[in-house]
Amino acid sequence: MKQSAYIRTFLTMLSIARGISSFGGPSLSKSFRRHLALKSTAQPTPTITYTTLEPYNSSETYPHTPRDMQKVIRTAEEAALKAGELMRATSGNIAVSKTKMNVADLVTESDLECQRIIKELIQINFPADDFLGEEDVDAGSLASSKALYNAIANESKDDHDHDHDHDNLLWIVDPIDGTTNFQAGLCMFCVSIGIVAIQNGTPIVVGGVIYNPILNEMVSAARGRGCYLNGSKLGMKYGSSDLKQALVNVGFPVSSESTLRASSSAVAALATKVRGIRMIASASQVMAWVAQGKLNAYVSWDLNSWDVAAGMVIVEEAGGYIANFTGGKADIRSRDLIVTCREEGKENIISKQIYDILKANDCLEY
Repeated sequence: MKQSAYIRTFLTMLSIARGISSFGGPSLSKSFRRHLALKSTAQPTPTITYTTLEPYNSSETYPHTPRDMQKVIRTAEEAALKAGELMRATSGNIAVSKTKMNVADLVTESDLECQRIIKELIQINFPADDFLGEEDVDAGSLASSKALYNAIANESKDDHDHDHDHDNLLWIVDPIDGTTNFQAGLCMFCVSIGIVAIQNGTPIVVGGVIYNPILNEMVSAARGRGCYLNGSKLGMKYGSSDLKQALVNVGFPVSSESTLRASSSAVAALATKVRGIRMIASASQVMAWVAQGKLNAYVSWDLNSWDVAAGMVIVEEAGGYIANFTGGKADIRSRDLIVTCREEGKENIISKQIYDILKANDCLEY
């Protein structure tokens, strides 16, 4: 283990002995702090190359925000890495603290602490910005939609009260997307940080970072400046326009019986028409893999803004397309999505084919 890792472990154990964890305050349970100390001795922190953004694309005529996006993305990456340390130390070894909507909607102490870590770093660097985190919102579709509406309205009011150079941003965060996978010790979970500008009441995702600390994959993007994997620009990988060759991830939303029925019907409708079906229960992770071309498409129902904000700009900057369930272009207010990777010709053929199949089998309404 490197010297810095020894020092970090020593400081962690020393702070716990004093009753205050380096990952948080005395509000964390004793067993949680003790577990952090033990795990930190066994897991050295992996390294990541931070992203250096390329200049704006020629097609991007307006950057949507006067903010220094290099600093914004760097802050998001640092916050994701810091939260990732805690996730890596506690995955598969932490109890469920509570449930929200139902027994499948889990919350652990790590969810709460990761959000605190991320929010703290954002507020240090950008104290005037707004923050919308999953763990601050009550369970349910109505509560999450209302929270997003209020956050957009607040940013719009700030914009109206200032001149056109007003550059406050809205940070939308899922501290652990895929908590059930995380709690079970499965590697399919991530931290998701989306950065949104509000223009005339319309939210535009200008930056995003998705980090899987187990796979050590950091996918980052800034609107008009490209998509990056561990600091390197993603190559322009084209997915097949033939649905029969497509690997499609279907969401399995636990929000209600009606969404589960729609999902199950979609699996049955798509299964014989695609190369394969996957059901990875982490929207952000799936969208990062669609951006990389590992998955051709993703379809899901009743998603929250923190599930998709970062993934939207990441997929779009990688050349992909995101449609809503009316067939139009989605934004973070859209709760139902068809996400597809980059295709040659930019015809979004697979997106349209999936939409037609879902519509024909009554999977678009629930």
